[in-house]
Amino acid sequence: MPKGLKWTCILLCLVIMFGFIVHIFDLMYVDVPDTAIREPREEYIVEVPIVEIEEPSQEYEQPTKPEENPTPPELLPRIVQLREQYDNPDIVGFIEITGTNISYPVAQTGNNVFYLYHDLNWNVSNAGTIFLDYENNLHELADDNFIIYGHNMRNGSKFHNIRYFRNADFFRAHTYISLDTPYQETVWDIFSFFHTTIDFCYLTTNFYSRDAFYEFMLELQGRSMFGTDIVLSENDQILILSTCAAIGGDNRYVVAARLRSCGNKCPETSHICYQ
Repeated sequence: MPKGLKWTCILLCLVIMFGFIVHIFDLMYVDVPDTAIREPREEYIVEVPIVEIEEPSQEYEQPTKPEENPTPPELLPRIVQLREQYDNPDIVGFIEITGTNISYPVAQTGNNVFYLYHDLNWNVSNAGTIFLDYENNLHELADDNFIIYGHNMRNGSKFHNIRYFRNADFFRAHTYISLDTPYQETVWDIFSFFHTTIDFCYLTTNFYSRDAFYEFMLELQGRSMFGTDIVLSENDQILILSTCAAIGGDNRYVVAARLRSCGNKCPETSHICYQ
């Protein structure tokens, strides 16, 4: 190969190699977008004002949390004694009408059937037990209408003496009912006694409104065989004693009484009236 051609080939190879190196460098360069810049640009820097936080006053007191499990009130000694005597935790009260033989423990369970045919020892009994409506709550004493049931026994026991309220002198001589609840002793003033059939529903324990309850109390008072000077209020609470007026029939004797000092009312709820 001539010497001049040799150097021409070498020069051409160097040019080609230089161009190749430049191309490789271009391929390796990556343009980094502005959004990925780690250091903020001056035009985007915002000065945040410094706010001084005041130290809490030394007089501030942390509010105390209410007790998660408050201690329940103590049961009345009579209720404790009765539960131990009969070995029966269903006992929730004791009812008494002075001058009559109505003086009995009051039981309650999850229905209004069991104690119609069982005594306090849970033995089958035609006399049953004096019992509180299963929808009532004597522990809180917050219902509108408390209902206690008992049989009208021929031997004069249970609620047999209620029949004597048909006599005006007997009605006026027996004006109140004593009822021990689990936690307190209460007195209820009698304002009505009447005879009815189960067509009249008086077994509602709580009412939709105070007006509805007040109308119900006035209905009870209007049905009474004898009048009293008791003036009812929509804020009252009442107690009803209910017993049969005839064996196997739909007739009832009903005594209605008002609590002498009313406690706090619970939120109004609805209960179905049933026979």
